This record gives sequence, structure tokens and C-alpha cells, in this order.
Amino acid sequence: MFDTIRYDLKQKPGAFFLSLDGKQSVIRDLNLKMFGLQAGYLYNKRTNIYLGYYSTLDNANRIYENPTALSPGTDSNTIFTVYGLAYFNLGCEYYFYNSHKWRLSFPAGIGIGVGWDKLFTNTKFLEQKNSTVIPLEIGFNASYKLKWWLWLGAGIGTRLSLASGQYNGPFFTYGIQWKTGEIYRRTKKWVKSLRHRDE
Repeated sequence: MFDTIRYDLKQKPGAFFLSLDGKQSVIRDLNLKMFGLQAGYLYNKRTNIYLGYYSTLDNANRIYENPTALSPGTDSNTIFTVYGLAYFNLGCEYYFYNSHKWRLSFPAGIGIGVGWDKLFTNTKFLEQKNSTVIPLEIGFNASYKLKWWLWLGAGIGTRLSLASGQYNGPFFTYGIQWKTGEIYRRTKKWVKSLRHRDE
């Protein structure tokens, strides 16, 4: 596989693509939603190289300290914590199966960013603790072509942070991909044909 990827990357870049991705990720037993954007090129119809950006939403919290309330209740002294992270990554995705409608692939990437723990009560924000994260991610993806310009995909994977291991965890991905390069080429060809027709 690695020899094939090296061969592909020596070829001329093919179609440019843009993807919107979502992830359900587990960090310290909390289920967090992440959203991201990817942009890259497909080489030799089977190897993607892309840059991406991902960030969590502050959509899940847990009790950090509960000194005066009886469990499972809370009061004004209860301190909650929210986890999150945001990072840029450089990735490669190899399609080991690529048919007219289906694509199966192994994506892998490494990035750098920041993770945070926010502490707050029901009435006020207390503090935020930041940590550097260097996420190494690997997974399995499956994509289905709805139209020549639009693919739907989903996958599973795991994240291992080479710094701040508290942000390690599995994830489930889902998203859509636009073949923006192909859209541009076809649009350009269509406009050119209209001009010739008017001459």
C-alpha cells in the first residue's frame, strides 16, 4: 500500500475537493460533537492529500466538584467542566476499493492544536485550562456517490494525542464531499460551449 501511495503522489494532481465533516468523539467518557472542513487533491484516482481544521462544540459537561449538594442534585456551589479541542491536520486517505458508486478507504493524519477544560458554575465562568494537542488519527471510511459532484461518507477511527493524552479517544465520522475541481471544469466547458454557439 505504501509503495502505491508513493507512486500516486508522483503523478499529476487530479480533482480538487472540499469536504464538510462531522465527528462524534468520546473524550474522558463524554460524547462530544466536532465539525471540520477539509480541502485537498486526489492523486491517480485513489490517494487523497488534504488539509483540515476541526473543532468541538461546548455541548457536553460533567460535574467537576459538588461540595454542598446531595447527589445527583446540584446547587450554586456545583462546579461543572466542559472539554474541547481544536486543531489543524495534514492527512492522507488511500482508496483500496474505488468503484463507480462506492469507495472504501483508510485515512490517517497528524495535526497540532489546543485542548481546553472550562470550569464554571450555574451562574459564572471560573477558568479555562489549555493544553497543546498533537492528534494522530487513523480510521476506516466508506463513501457513496449520489451525483458526479457529490459524495456522502461515514467512518470510524481513533485519536491518539502525542501530547496531552487526556484527549485520546475513538470517533465516528460523517460528512459530504463536493468535487469542486470537477464542478469548475464542467462549468468552464459549458460556458465555453455557449460562447461558441453564439458566434
